[in-house]
Amino acid sequence: MKRRRAALGVGAALVIFVLADAFMPPPAHDVHSPGGVSVKVTLFESNETVAWKPTAPSQSLASLSCYSPGKGTPCDVTTWASSHPSLSQSPQPLFLVWTGCIDWSGGGEIKSWQGFNIEYIPSTRKLVIHCYRAQGWLYVHQYEYGVAAVPRYTLAVVSTADIGGPGMITIIEEDDLEHLVGDQSDQSQLATVTIS
Repeated sequence: MKRRRAALGVGAALVIFVLADAFMPPPAHDVHSPGGVSVKVTLFESNETVAWKPTAPSQSLASLSCYSPGKGTPCDVTTWASSHPSLSQSPQPLFLVWTGCIDWSGGGEIKSWQGFNIEYIPSTRKLVIHCYRAQGWLYVHQYEYGVAAVPRYTLAVVSTADIGGPGMITIIEEDDLEHLVGDQSDQSQLATVTIS
């Protein structure tokens, strides 16, 4: 009789665990790679005055390109300064114009990202942007089809102080879907850049 109760108890606990894993998301949190080092990042969002244009990553502020959305004309340093007063050439920067974590691209599932973090992995010389969200294994997918608007770009100013010396680095975006047990991850290479 005791064995049967014990077996039923273990079976019930197993069923509860499987149901919890299937339907309950864990708390969303920053994602960390083995050997990864968090890097300092300052974001400058596109706004009504300045909209960033996609450009190759660079250590020079002068290489950035933007336009004034209301006028559709290129903007200059004066426009940057009025819109983003704290944006200036710093000693060890990497300027990266990035779309941010995109929720929807015009077709398919809508993914509501809950955050992102950026880290550098010295062993592979990769700068990894982790977009993350937490989700149970079983959930109702939201799909929508149509035309997606052009994303508003963000300027990410990444400190290269913690990046080990000059050389080429690869910039990766990693989309992480976290579950209680077992995570899913997709990577895409955004760019490569040589830093000094």
